[in-house]
Amino acid sequence: MTYFPEEVLESIFDFITTNQDRNSISLVCKSWFIVEKWSRKSVFIGNCYAITPERLISRFPRLKSISLKGKPHFADFNLVPHDWGGFLLPWIEAMAKSYPGLEELRLKRMVVTDESLELLSQSFANFKSLVMITCEGFTTDGLAAIATNCR
Repeated sequence: MTYFPEEVLESIFDFITTNQDRNSISLVCKSWFIVEKWSRKSVFIGNCYAITPERLISRFPRLKSISLKGKPHFADFNLVPHDWGGFLLPWIEAMAKSYPGLEELRLKRMVVTDESLELLSQSFANFKSLVMITCEGFTTDGLAAIATNCR
């Protein structure tokens, strides 16, 4: 088998944009897994309890964009206790230390407190986009921190 230098693989991987394809190429061999690990810029987590923030950080150390879902879909119909999980704060605390270049965070059905928005607004110098869909737990104070401290 012919081996490519990591720089060549990184250039090739830049053209592979879908998460499904990126997941597939990381299974080819160990060297492709490592190159994919260091070149992945975005990730989608469909269940915030399926992986820990620490595991995400060790698997993908250079992320710039993260999509994170919290509570299950049936929470929209009040079928989940109000204080049942989906908390953003532990994720922000872990990411603040490891992803200083984070630019985008997409959240769905997460419990987003003013404290987590304040920490988010102060931790990522290049932060550009926050999308919150069906999120709860924050007030205008948290949104003001984002508006004041982010681009």
